[in-house]
Amino acid sequence: MQELPAHIGKYRILGLAGEGGMGAVYIAHDPVVDRKVAIKVATISEDQFGGNLRTVRRLVFNEAQAAGALDHPHILTIYDAGDADGRFFIAMEYVEGARTVRDYTKPDRLAPVETVLKIVGQCADALDYAHRRGVTHRDIKPANIMLTTAGEVKICDFGIAQRTQTEATQVMGLLGSPVYMSPEQARDATVTPQSDLFSLGVVLYELLTGSRPFAAGTIAGVLHDILHKDPEPVTGLRPELPKRLDAILKRALAKETSTRYGCGAEMAAELAHVLDDMGRSEPALTAEEKLSALRSLECFQKFSEQEVREVLKAGTWEHYQHRECIAEEGAPAECFYILVSGEVSVQRADKELNSLGEGECFGEMAYLSGKRRFASVIAAREVTVLKVTGALRRWASLPLQMRLMRLFQDTLIQRLAHTSKRLSQALP
Repeated sequence: MQELPAHIGKYRILGLAGEGGMGAVYIAHDPVVDRKVAIKVATISEDQFGGNLRTVRRLVFNEAQAAGALDHPHILTIYDAGDADGRFFIAMEYVEGARTVRDYTKPDRLAPVETVLKIVGQCADALDYAHRRGVTHRDIKPANIMLTTAGEVKICDFGIAQRTQTEATQVMGLLGSPVYMSPEQARDATVTPQSDLFSLGVVLYELLTGSRPFAAGTIAGVLHDILHKDPEPVTGLRPELPKRLDAILKRALAKETSTRYGCGAEMAAELAHVLDDMGRSEPALTAEEKLSALRSLECFQKFSEQEVREVLKAGTWEHYQHRECIAEEGAPAECFYILVSGEVSVQRADKELNSLGEGECFGEMAYLSGKRRFASVIAAREVTVLKVTGALRRWASLPLQMRLMRLFQDTLIQRLAHTSKRLSQALP
């Protein structure tokens, strides 16, 4: 076994986390901020890039610059990069007990469908964030999707990522893994954010079925299938899967970028709808009955019918029983809620902070800020809510966005007044 280095730059090496084709990953300690980090050190042999150190350096620093500019709970955080005695390294977030979703790609080791939808939904949300900041990953595959012990996604390895908002020389001409390539990557054409969504569609297909949608015996055969062949619907391989997944994959794996999802948020929203449908039975109301129920709520009195329809389109109608958790403290804020009927309790560390009734919204501050939820929301009795996803921010018309901001502003004012009243009553 290769002897561990004592230090790499300022980092004290604690152990070896793993080794791969491009180098090794060490567990290390950062003495400046006193935290454990992972150090990826790039090494090459003569048959890798012709032993070209300059190419390796570009890979390392491209990853550091592409991922280092991103701050998202489902993207692995980059702290630092450098050259220590001729060894190019990246210091990144250390995830204890992490594994990759490659563990769930075998037919006899498939994860539950609900788990798969959650994983891919988090990936789509993270890619949407990266794409809006000008970063296209270009190598989405199971080995580059890490999972924490809590099952949360961390997308990693931005070594060949493409950045649109930079004048720096980038790593171009290098492609991702052939079986996960998009048609435009197979043609060596212009890569767009939709290329990442195609690759994510391949990952979704594989996690659901244990087989790849394009699995010819040679690289040339795989590329031919990517360009010309439509894969078998997943329900043909697993009839018990929700039929809606066939439509989602058909769109994600479309040959033309214009036919695919316009952004990761759209794909995440559709996966969330499937997950919600699997998790609970939806009250049997028609679309018009739901529209009527929303328009009767005080919070929607100043909204036009078209604006309410927009909100309804972006939302999922959900039903919860007494004491069921609707939103969990510390969870990522990917949506907000409108309480259609019933009452909920807002709690932090098992202590009630507030109670909300019909027509009130919750989760809106975390939704706007992108931070994790400050408190849990528990059904105080049987309730019905409209869960509105983050995709609304990109689909909504300008008048609707203004209406929603006014609603959130009024809600904040009411809650501040309520808090002030409670504090004054508690004073002697």
